[in-house]
Amino acid sequence: MADYLDFVGDPGRDDVEGWLYPTDAHLMSVVNDLQVDRGFRGDVLEIGAYKGKSAILLGFFPEAGESLTVCDIFDSGAPVSDGNARENTAFYPGLLQTDFEKNYLRFHDRLPRVHVGPSEELGEIVAPGSCRLVHIDGGHTYEVARADMETARRALGPAGIVVVDDWSSAHIPGVAMALWERYLTGELIPLAFTKGKFYATWDPAGLTAGEVADAVATRPGIEASGTVRLGRYAAAGVTMTPGDWQRYNAGLRAVYSKLYADGGASAPQRVGF
Repeated sequence: MADYLDFVGDPGRDDVEGWLYPTDAHLMSVVNDLQVDRGFRGDVLEIGAYKGKSAILLGFFPEAGESLTVCDIFDSGAPVSDGNARENTAFYPGLLQTDFEKNYLRFHDRLPRVHVGPSEELGEIVAPGSCRLVHIDGGHTYEVARADMETARRALGPAGIVVVDDWSSAHIPGVAMALWERYLTGELIPLAFTKGKFYATWDPAGLTAGEVADAVATRPGIEASGTVRLGRYAAAGVTMTPGDWQRYNAGLRAVYSKLYADGGASAPQRVGF
């Protein structure tokens, strides 16, 4: 896992397309380490895999007797809502399951359990309370994001953590709407957030925001940049340290300059923060 974290942090080496950045790669591994150290057991679930960038990281998390399940429609032609169909056409054209598998097997000896189909079917294959970590990065309409939040709550067991991608993306506000709707019930407890992902739990006896912030402070490359009060809870904003961000950004600039040097090659699907 340490090698993969270094890989994600080096734009010159990282050739797996996707939207997992060093901040969240490290923070997700911090959450995993805390769960393992505290003895919290359970499987790992990812809703929305694209080409495997985050699934590869999650594949290092399961301990003996645990597993990773990945859900995506890939190129199956599975029916989706009109909103999801438009999103898939705009952002994920040409997505192939074989691309995901090739990327994943570069870093792991075998594939995870893969469910090819809409995330609404996960209730039939993921047992209630069986997971300790659920990463949501599926459909971004309000209806799908809301259903995925419900799937996560059902799937998570004691001390389970949900990680919600794109919670702050202005062009897909349905994710934020679904997240804050859950928060306003008073049951979802925020732990930490980055520009890309929001980390929370439904278990008041599980990990705390303070534990996560303290663990972040021991991890090179990231830092808790400040605590934000969210109603009766507080959560830490996590960013890259200034020096690591400068090195990462310089690497991105070097990659982009090579891509554009010959007169207009398209940029890879990643940005840095």
